[in-house]
Amino acid sequence: ISGVEDPMLSNVRAFVSPFRFTGTGRLTSRRLEQMRLDSEKNARLALRPFGFYHSNVTSSVRKTGDRAWRMDVRIQPGPPLLIVRSSVELSGPGADLAELREWRAQWPLTIGKRLVQPTWEEQKQHALDISADKGYLLANFSRSSMEADLEKNEARLDLVLDTGEQAVMGEVRFNQDLVRPYIMDNLPRFRPGDPYNAWIMERFRIDLWQAGYFHNIEVIEDRHLDDSPPRVDLDVRLEPRPPNTYQGTIGVGSDTGPRVLFNWNRHHITDRGDSFALGTGWQDHNSEFLVRGLYRIPRDTRTRQFWIAEALLKSETEELKIRDIEEEGEVLYNLGNVDIEDYSVRVGRTRVHDRKQGFRQLFETLYAETLYELLDFSPRRLEEIQPESRTILNTSNLSDDLVTLSLGIDLDMPFTQGRAFDAVGVHHRGWAFVSDDSWGSDLDFVQVYLSSHWITRAGERWKFLLRGEAGYTNADVETFQVPVDDILVNISVTQLPNLYRFKAGGSTSVRGYDFESLSDSNLGSNNIFTASAEVEYQVFGDWSLAAFYDVGNAFNKWSDPDLKQGVGVGIRWYSIAGAVRLDYAKALDLPDEPWQLHFTIGASVL
Repeated sequence: ISGVEDPMLSNVRAFVSPFRFTGTGRLTSRRLEQMRLDSEKNARLALRPFGFYHSNVTSSVRKTGDRAWRMDVRIQPGPPLLIVRSSVELSGPGADLAELREWRAQWPLTIGKRLVQPTWEEQKQHALDISADKGYLLANFSRSSMEADLEKNEARLDLVLDTGEQAVMGEVRFNQDLVRPYIMDNLPRFRPGDPYNAWIMERFRIDLWQAGYFHNIEVIEDRHLDDSPPRVDLDVRLEPRPPNTYQGTIGVGSDTGPRVLFNWNRHHITDRGDSFALGTGWQDHNSEFLVRGLYRIPRDTRTRQFWIAEALLKSETEELKIRDIEEEGEVLYNLGNVDIEDYSVRVGRTRVHDRKQGFRQLFETLYAETLYELLDFSPRRLEEIQPESRTILNTSNLSDDLVTLSLGIDLDMPFTQGRAFDAVGVHHRGWAFVSDDSWGSDLDFVQVYLSSHWITRAGERWKFLLRGEAGYTNADVETFQVPVDDILVNISVTQLPNLYRFKAGGSTSVRGYDFESLSDSNLGSNNIFTASAEVEYQVFGDWSLAAFYDVGNAFNKWSDPDLKQGVGVGIRWYSIAGAVRLDYAKALDLPDEPWQLHFTIGASVL
C-alpha cells in the first residue's frame, strides 16, 4: 500500500488485507481479479472517515512464486472534505464547568480543517467522560449532526451537549461486622447530598483499603438516575484482612548509604478498631538505629478522630566536625564522636479535616511529648585536645542528659494525583510546639516550622517542582572559643535537644553539599530556610532529565543566615519501586570543591 501514512494507512490495511484462502480451492484468474477490484473499493471506503471522498485507487496483482501472489495498492487521496461550519455548544446545569469549557475551547475540528470522523467521535466521548467524572451522569448530545456536500467538498458540524442534572451521593451501606459502625461511617469524604465525583469515588476505595481492616473491597454503585436530582447509593462489600502484616524495605542513597526497615502491623485488635504498628530501621549514616511504635484508637465522634500513643527509641553516633563560624570556607576540625540516644513518648489526638469537598485532607494532631536525650562526647584523642577544650566541650551540651516536656500541634496536608512522571500535587506541612520549665522541662523554647512542596505539569513533557521550608526556634545559643591545634576555633552551639535541631544539605535539601552538613559549627541550629526550583523534561517512557537550583542553610541568627547555593542537572527513572534519582550538583559557595553526586533509590525510611 503506497500513497498514505498512518493513521489512514492502518485503516486501509485493515479494510484490504483480509484476503486469505483455506482448503484446496483453486485461485482462478477471475477470482483474483474480483479480489483486486474489492480491494480498490474497500481502500476508498477506508479513506472516507478521514475526509477523502474523491480518492483515486489503483491496484495490480502479480505472481511471485509457486502458490504466492503480491498485490500493490496505489492511492491518491484527492481533495479533502473541508469544514465550513463548526458549531459546538454547551447547555444544562453543568455548562459552566471549567473542564467542559476548556474542551470546547480546544475543539480541533474548526473551520478550514479537514473532517476527520475518528476525531469527531473521540471528542464526543471525551466530553461525556468529563461530564460523568463531574457527576453529570445523564449528559447526552441533544443535537449531533455532520452534513457533507460531496460536490463542493464541504462539511457542516453541529453539536450541542446537554449536561443534565448533576447526580448526588446517596446512602452508603457497609456489609461488615468486624469493627463498630461509627468507624466506617466516618471514612467517606462525602455526605449524602454532596455532588457525585469520580475522583472522590476512587479516593473512597483507597481510603477503605488504607483503613487497614479489609481487603477484597468491592464498591457497587446503585444509580437512581430517574430521581431528581439523580442519586447514587453505594453498596460496600468487605472481607476482613489477615490481622497481621509484615513488610521489609531496603534502600540506598548518597545521603544515608544503605538503609533497611522492617514493619509489623496489627490491623485490628478489638472491634473498636484499635491498631498497632511497630517499625525498626537502620541506616549507615551515623550508624543511625531506631525503633518506633504507634497505637491508635478511633474515637466515637461525628468527625474522623483517633487517640494516638507513639514511642520512639533512636540512637546514632555523630562525628564532631566543628566549623569556625568566623572563618570563610569549609575547614572542619574533627574533635571526636558524640553518641546520641533519644527516648520519646507522644500522646495526643489526631483529627482528619475534609477540605475542598473532600479533595484535600488535613491531618491535625494535638499532642504532649516527653523526650529524654543523652549525649556522650568521646574525644578523638585526649592528648590532642587541650584540657581547657575538653572542659568547654563537656559543659556545652555535648555531654549531658536532659528531659523536655512539650505541648504542640502538627498539621499535614498531602495531595498527589497520578503516578510516575505524570504525578502532580502539593504537600503542606507545619508544626509548632513549646517546652517550658513551669511544667517540668529542663529547657524553655518554642519551635515553629512550615514547608510546602508543589509539583505541576506543563504540556505533555514538562514538569516543574518547587519546594520551600522555614523553621524558627528561640532556644538559647552559647558562643565560645575552643583551642584546637594551637588556634582558637569559634563555636556556636544551640541548647536545643539534638532531635529538634535543624540541619540542611543533601539530596532533598541543598544539593552540592554533604548530607546535613549545613548548620552553625556543623552541630545543628535553631532555624532553617531552604528553597528549590526544578524543571524536568520527559525524554521517553519512564526516563526524564532535570535541572535545578537550590538555596538555603540552617543557622542560629536570622540576621546572618549565610544562605548557600547549589545548581546541577539530573536523570530520573520512574521504576516499579519508585523514582531513581541521580543528580550532579555544584556548591556555588565552594568554588574549589568538585561537583557532587547525589543518588537515591526508593523513598527515605528514617
